Amino acid sequence: PLPITDLDSWLKTPSIYVFDCSAAGMIVKAFLERLDWSSSSSASSVKDCILLAACEAHQTLPQSAEYPADVFTACLTTPIKMALHWFCKRSLLSGSLDHSLIDQIPGRQNDRKTLLGELNWIFTAITDTIAWNVLPHELFQRLFRQDLLVASLFRNFLLAERIMRSANCSPITYPLLPPTHQHHMWDAWDMAAEICLSKLPHLIADPNAEFQPSPFFTEQLTAFEVWLDHGSEDKKPPEQLPIVLQ
Repeated sequence: PLPITDLDSWLKTPSIYVFDCSAAGMIVKAFLERLDWSSSSSASSVKDCILLAACEAHQTLPQSAEYPADVFTACLTTPIKMALHWFCKRSLLSGSLDHSLIDQIPGRQNDRKTLLGELNWIFTAITDTIAWNVLPHELFQRLFRQDLLVASLFRNFLLAERIMRSANCSPITYPLLPPTHQHHMWDAWDMAAEICLSKLPHLIADPNAEFQPSPFFTEQLTAFEVWLDHGSEDKKPPEQLPIVLQ
């Protein structure tokens, strides 16, 4: 066993901790008690650290074969593959699609004119939109706009929350985030994922096949146009705004 105090003293600040284990909430609780103690015993401000934990203190990690052993870490580090594997098992395609194809998605993450790049782009737009609509403004700025690594981790955390909750685990963070796993924009992601998976066998069988872009961004821009026509100062801002920026 490793004392939290040792870990904390080695890593200093600022730091990000990911606790991927059963009863991870216990570690977060111990950490926050230590933060409270250190901030009250010294004049320095509360340590600038971020905690991501796979589940609450009374929960165990999913034991089912349908999830990898490190499902929480997989969501944080390889979100597109994890999201597609999870969705595929729940979609109408699950019987007809060879799941091993998901690990062979053609393209590069930073090239939007390839399947993998476009999916990555859509995922970024959707998770940004969910965060912008749900989080308090200052928290959104701090977690999603100040640092690229922190923003990427928290976008992926939104996916982790959705997948872990389907396995009866409730991931927790410090700073605390409001729940996002039932936001209706996940439906738009599911549709994009389904379109992608339906194209996948053809694109892998014929590497020279012409890439057809997803209708996702066109549809969201249309929704934004509708808001421009019918919105007013009294109504809430259009939730597609981060997608328009993307």
